[in-house]
Amino acid sequence: MTRRVGVLTAEPDRLLISQIAQAGLGFVVLDAEQTTLSADRCADVVLALAGSGVDVSVRVPDLSPQTLVTYANTGVTELLLPQVRTLAEIEAAHRATRFPPAGTRSRQVSRASRYGTDFSGAPRIAVLVETADAVEQAASFAKSGLVDSAWFGPTDLADDVRINRPGSASEVAELIDQALGVFREHGVPVGLPAADAAGVAAAFARGADACSVYWEKCLLSVLGGLAAEADR
Repeated sequence: MTRRVGVLTAEPDRLLISQIAQAGLGFVVLDAEQTTLSADRCADVVLALAGSGVDVSVRVPDLSPQTLVTYANTGVTELLLPQVRTLAEIEAAHRATRFPPAGTRSRQVSRASRYGTDFSGAPRIAVLVETADAVEQAASFAKSGLVDSAWFGPTDLADDVRINRPGSASEVAELIDQALGVFREHGVPVGLPAADAAGVAAAFARGADACSVYWEKCLLSVLGGLAAEADR
């Protein structure tokens, strides 16, 4: 399977989007969870990257059917579901984003339906493994046939384990490796985050099929490095 690198951003300005395409990155993940990023802005990014070969994913704010349909109608390639804990949540997301008879999504005139002329498409469904419950349910997620890829959120996973599984002896790295192995065993591509190029290489060495760098965090590190040079 081809390895892919992309960026995760909550601030997809025109310069960044054009540079993502020019650099030849495989995808961009638009972070709409707990940010001010709107569905309209996501739709603008989809339009700007049309024909570029760059996939556009969005980490949605929540798992409500209305939210999922709203972002699906922007024409994004993939919906990344945060804080997933049960297979029932994935099943509900799948139904909400599929047109009848596969689901309950209305046949709306939108960019995703080529303005009412093509109702054959639907965004891929990706799960964000950031809860201990999701780790335990990895096998059921992978075998369901509804999950197109799985991503991991180490920071939120660590917080969830600390809060909800205080007696757990498992380290977060062990939990990730455990779930990562399950998804790969069932042919589900997996993605890991990284802070920089060295982190990308480490993610691939760990078995990831894709790796994303949080752009604002990476940029802050670069700028901090430049500022530090002034103090030398």
